[in-house]
Amino acid sequence: MKEQIQFFGQKEYSRILDLHNARKKGLSQTDCEGILIDAGTSHEQAKNGAFVYLHHGDHQTASISGTQGKYDKMLDDFGAQNKSHKKCVEHLENKKYSYHQANSAVYKYRKNRNLIKK
Repeated sequence: MKEQIQFFGQKEYSRILDLHNARKKGLSQTDCEGILIDAGTSHEQAKNGAFVYLHHGDHQTASISGTQGKYDKMLDDFGAQNKSHKKCVEHLENKKYSYHQANSAVYKYRKNRNLIKK
């Protein structure tokens, strides 16, 4: 089954991977990347799309919302200035925020505190 990407974004990547029953079949990251590349994505898009699909697919819809101030406080309390971006995102996800909320909040937190290396 060869399906072409209609637009580029996580919902589309998930749609393509769902058509291939990627989760049900237990496909690997590499298998999912191959499907997305065959559908027309770049290698980097496929890598990111497959990762989010496999690791954060059940967290696409936020169950709660927050403000940047609330995220900043949680991240400060967590000691985020001394932790990796990934660990900070996981911390917020464990607090029931979606991957996208957490990733955005951590990026803004790190940017506002000049923690992003150039």
